[in-house]
Amino acid sequence: MGNVYFVGAGSGDPELLTLKGKRVLESADVIIYDRLVHPVLLYLAKDSARFIYSGKYPKNHVLKQKNINQLLLEEGRKNQIVVRLKGGDPGIFGRVGEEISILQSEGIGYEIIPGVTAASVASSYSGIPLTHRAYSSKVTLATAHRQAGEIIDFKDLTDNGTMCLYMGVEKVQSTQKKLLEQDVSPQLPVAIVEWGSLGRQRTVAATVQTLVKAIEEHQIQNPSLIILGDVVSCRNGADWFEQLPLFGHKILLIDTEKIDFEIIISYTQKGADVYAIQVGKNRDQRFDEVHQQYLRDHYFDEIIYLNEELTTMYKKQWDILNKKFV
Repeated sequence: MGNVYFVGAGSGDPELLTLKGKRVLESADVIIYDRLVHPVLLYLAKDSARFIYSGKYPKNHVLKQKNINQLLLEEGRKNQIVVRLKGGDPGIFGRVGEEISILQSEGIGYEIIPGVTAASVASSYSGIPLTHRAYSSKVTLATAHRQAGEIIDFKDLTDNGTMCLYMGVEKVQSTQKKLLEQDVSPQLPVAIVEWGSLGRQRTVAATVQTLVKAIEEHQIQNPSLIILGDVVSCRNGADWFEQLPLFGHKILLIDTEKIDFEIIISYTQKGADVYAIQVGKNRDQRFDEVHQQYLRDHYFDEIIYLNEELTTMYKKQWDILNKKFV
């Protein structure tokens, strides 16, 4: 039997991976990774590690949950280290309970390595404290996708408190309706944080009354976090993250050599939204599918060729493949 590690990758910024998560990721034989995991983390894997994409899109699951459970069983039965790499924290809306149950049923060993959840990340990178002595003495993490008949006491949870709604954009109209029906103040401050802690992050301020309109006007999409509470008023203009020198820059790094993780984070540390690709006949072909999946969802408007001698050659190849990022 092998051992399965459920590793929280953190939300967005690849440096939010914990030291323990990094150590396990570097030793993994198989990495089963989700869509919201920043794939540059796979550059930490050893050369022999296998990658399996289990990304879930709204209403279009690449691997359905039952298939993921079966995959964990199949890989966990082998004498190897399996990492189930999840965005944020595995134990917070990550369905880790279902996945460990299936392993327990066959006596397969596992460990859970927590990660930094979206509520902590999105609020911190937007300049919003989740608690504040003047505004909030409690924090509630909730999902907008509730079970039939489930009722949330929005009024009590937002009185002198902060509420963080995960995956709330699709259900925002019904959420707003329930907030107003429960006499939550229409003027209660709200922030919607899209792609928190990445260089493409957007933070939109609203109130309960203007919540739906704000999301529609700014065309906010998931992954986004909705923060409700008076603490939102602590945000005053551009926050520390948005003032970094490369914030808002969408940069694609291209090299013919193996991608150095430290080079990647030298850009993210300055606020850039970065992805990196190794090209050429000597490239690590494990990443071919990884790149296809990621570039399907994201575009980049700046290219930096780390190997200047081959700049012209590989620019032509990318143009031929209709990957025009400039």
